[in-house]
Amino acid sequence: MSRNKLLFIMLAALLTTAALAVLVSLDWQTGEAQKVITVTEQNGVYDLTGIPVTEETVVRLSPGSGYYPNTYLSPKDADSTAPENTNRYDEIRADYLSQRFILKTSENSSVFMFTFTLSGRHAMRVYVNGELAAQSGQNGTTKQDTVVWENNITFHGAAVNGEIDIILHSAQFYHDKRGASLAELTVSKSESAADPFLLERIMGIALMGAFLCAAVLLLGIYLMLSHTRATLYFALACIVMALRECLQSQAWVYFPIPGNLSFMLEYLSMVLLTVFLSLYLGQYAVGRFLRVVLYAAVLGSCVYGVCVLLGDSIFYTSILLYYQILLILWIVPGITVLFWHMRNPIKEQSAAMFGIAVFFLAALSDILMYSDIFGDGPNTPVSEAAMMVFVLAQTVSLFLMNNRVMAETKTAEQKLTAEKNTLESLNRLKTEFLGNVSHELKTPLTVMSGYAQTTKQLAGKPDTLDGGEVSRRMTLISSEAERLSLMVGQILDVTRMEEGRMVMEPVRCYVDEIIHNAVETHYPILNKNQNRLDIRIESGLPAVHADPARISQVIVNLISNAVRFTTDGVIVISAKKENSGILVHVSDTGVGIAAERLPHIFERYNKKQKSGGGQDTGTGLGLYICKHIVEQHGGEIWIESEDGHGADVFFTLPVYKD
Repeated sequence: MSRNKLLFIMLAALLTTAALAVLVSLDWQTGEAQKVITVTEQNGVYDLTGIPVTEETVVRLSPGSGYYPNTYLSPKDADSTAPENTNRYDEIRADYLSQRFILKTSENSSVFMFTFTLSGRHAMRVYVNGELAAQSGQNGTTKQDTVVWENNITFHGAAVNGEIDIILHSAQFYHDKRGASLAELTVSKSESAADPFLLERIMGIALMGAFLCAAVLLLGIYLMLSHTRATLYFALACIVMALRECLQSQAWVYFPIPGNLSFMLEYLSMVLLTVFLSLYLGQYAVGRFLRVVLYAAVLGSCVYGVCVLLGDSIFYTSILLYYQILLILWIVPGITVLFWHMRNPIKEQSAAMFGIAVFFLAALSDILMYSDIFGDGPNTPVSEAAMMVFVLAQTVSLFLMNNRVMAETKTAEQKLTAEKNTLESLNRLKTEFLGNVSHELKTPLTVMSGYAQTTKQLAGKPDTLDGGEVSRRMTLISSEAERLSLMVGQILDVTRMEEGRMVMEPVRCYVDEIIHNAVETHYPILNKNQNRLDIRIESGLPAVHADPARISQVIVNLISNAVRFTTDGVIVISAKKENSGILVHVSDTGVGIAAERLPHIFERYNKKQKSGGGQDTGTGLGLYICKHIVEQHGGEIWIESEDGHGADVFFTLPVYKD
C-alpha cells in the first residue's frame, strides 16, 4: 500500500467528489418538491389563466420577443414605445435596458411572488401595474451613476382587471463581454414576504463562519506555537475564502458593502486566494520547475490584482480570460509534477494531497457542467462543498505538520540542552585539567630546579664533593625530566588523536621484550612509593603485530598509574597466550577504584582521585590514550576493581600472522 499511496489518495478524492456531487444535487427542501411550469409569450402576453399557480408550483417565464436596449421604459410610455426584437440582443450592446412582462390571470385577488434572475450583478428597478414595486442598487445611464447589486430581485404583486403589467429596468456597466442581461421571471403563489434566497444566504454565512473559525484557529497556532509560514498563508487563504463565500452566496447584502465594491472584491478575492494558496503549496515545491510555477502564479496574480485595484472594471474583466488561461497553464502541470514528487507522502502530505485532489476534481466537474458538454441540464456546482473538504484536509495537514515541527523543536531543544550541559561539563573538566596539568608540570620542574641548585652548590666545594650523592641527585633530575616528558607527550598525543594524526607503525615484535624494555627505560619514574614490581611473563609467547613504542607507552602508563595509587604494595605485570591473542595484565594492591567511576574511567579529562599518598595526581589522559592505542591495534582494554582492593587492568593484542 505504501508504494501506491498516490493511487489510493486519488481514488479517495474521486469517490469523495462523486459523493459531494450526489449530495448537492439532492432536493433538501421539506415537503414535496415544487413543480416547475414553463410558459412562453404569445402575442406579447403570458397567459396564466389555465395554469393552477399554487404553493407547490413555480411558473417560469422566459424573456419575451421584445426588449428596449439603452432605454428605461416609463410605465406611461409603455404602449407608445416600440421594442427591439430580442433576436438582435447579441448585436446590440446595451449597458442598460428595459423588459416588459404582461401576465394574464383570472385570480384578481391573489398575491403572487415574483423573482427576476439575471446573469451577473445588476442594478434593477421593477414597476408593477405602473407603481414602483422593488429596487436593488441604483439604475443610471452611465457607469458613474449606476450602482450594481445582486443578480436577482424579489417582489410581490396582484392582478388588476385580470392583468399584471411588469416593467424591469436593469443596468450593468461593469463587464467587458456583456452589458445588461435579459432576465427570466418566475412566479409562485405566496402571501408571505419570504425571501427565496434566504436559505442560500444563511448557508453562505455558516460557511463564512466556518472559514473564519479555521483562520482564527490557524492564526492562533501560528502566533503562539509553530510560526510556520505555511500555517500563516493558509490562515490568510481561509479569510479570503470567507470573503468570497460571503460575496458569492449574496450574504454580503446584510453588510454595509457598496455594490460596486462588492463587484471588485469578487475578482480581487480570486487573485488573493490564488496567491495565498500558491504560497501555501510552496512548502511542497521541490525542484526548479515547481519553484518557477510558484513564482509565475504569484507574480501573474499580483499583476492582475494591481489591474483590479487600479484599473477600470471593463479592463480587468476583458483580460480575465487570459489570466485564467495562464493559471491553467501554470497550475495543472505544477499540480501534476507536485503529485509525482509526493507519490510516497507522509501523513501530513497525504491529507494535503487529498484536499487538493478533491478541490481540483470538483473544479473540473463544474467546468464540464457549465460548458454543457454532456447536455443542457440543471447546474449544481460542487466547488463550494469541495472547498469545505479542502479546508478541512489542509487544516488536518497543518495540525499534523505543526505537531511534527513542535516535536522536532522539542527534540532539538532537548538535544541543545544536553549538548550545552556536555559542553559546560567539558569546559569545567578542561579547566580542572589545565589546573591539574599546571600543578603536575610545576612539580617535576620544582624538583629538578631544587636538585640542580643543590648539586651546583656541591660542585662548588670540590673538597667535600660526594660522587654518590651527586649521582643520586642527577638520577632524580633525570627521573623528573622523564616524568615531565611523559606528561607533555600525553597532551601532544591527545591533540594528535583528536586531529586524527596519531600514526601507528605495527611490526612483528614480542610482548616480553616490550615489557622489559619499558620497565628498564622508565625505571626511575616507576620506582616510587616503596612498591615491589613483579614481572610474570609466560614463556614461548608468539610474536604480535604492534607498534613497540606505542605498546611501551601503554605499559608505562598502566604501571605508572598503579605506582601512584599504591604504597608499600606489590605491582604485577604479566603476559600470557589466550585464545588468538596475547593478554597483558597489570595489577596492584592500591586504593582501587570506586564503582561509580568505572564506567567513565577511560574518558578524557576524567576527574582525578587521591593517590596512594593522599595527593591529587595525574592528568586524566593516560587511560584515554591507552584505550585509543589498544583499539587501534585491534585489541581490547578493560578494568576490574573494587574500592580499597586494588585494580586489575587487562588489554589484548593480536598475534602476528604472515
